[in-house]
Amino acid sequence: MKELIAITTGGQGSPVVSARELHEFLGVKSRFADWIKVRVVKYKFLEGTDYEILNEGKGTFSKISEKLGRPELDYALTLDTAKQLAMVERTEKGRQARLYFIDCEKRLNKLAPALPNQLLVDHAQRIADLEQQLKQMIDSQQQAARSLLDIPRSSETLPEETTRIKVQRLVNAYCRAKSVGQQEVWRKVYDRLYYLYKINIRAHKRSERESWLDVVDRKGYMDKVYAIASAELTYEEE
Repeated sequence: MKELIAITTGGQGSPVVSARELHEFLGVKSRFADWIKVRVVKYKFLEGTDYEILNEGKGTFSKISEKLGRPELDYALTLDTAKQLAMVERTEKGRQARLYFIDCEKRLNKLAPALPNQLLVDHAQRIADLEQQLKQMIDSQQQAARSLLDIPRSSETLPEETTRIKVQRLVNAYCRAKSVGQQEVWRKVYDRLYYLYKINIRAHKRSERESWLDVVDRKGYMDKVYAIASAELTYEEE
């Protein structure tokens, strides 16, 4: 397969990919710095596991900017991380990059020699250390749970969540998941209110300080709006 993006060896001896080269190949319109920071947070990539931030001017991929005369910051991505970033772009370029990384990974696995015995021993020791840390975490959580049970409980009943709050929570969650504005989502809800129930909320008068949702609440339409939001503001987590 033709080389689409350079793959080299990282600090741990594993194959890595330049995030800048991947960004350029994918044809992402947003700035590299914004794109990589958003992706790291959104998909919860871990530094040292999924990527390494290269030292200025010292990393495998760092380049000197001709205009600024200083090194550009880059990220060394593992193949798994690079594959995921390519896949989530949902473009033809992203599909090509993902298939390319999969093919490269297969060829590297065929060429990889058997691990020396010492590496196997070190790997087993790391697993044992992680198991011990996990056991300590579980013991700590169990101790915290037992302590929590010993705390006296309040007899006061919490107030029930109102329908209006449920509607607002659904709208907020949808806006975050779909990266759309509140105004667009509320317009969709009110359009469906008219289509399904022949209620034109914008035909009602509202005071200077009232929102359209205040009018919905005042007129007693909140249950209908909640039914619409529950049925139509659905999404799948990426």
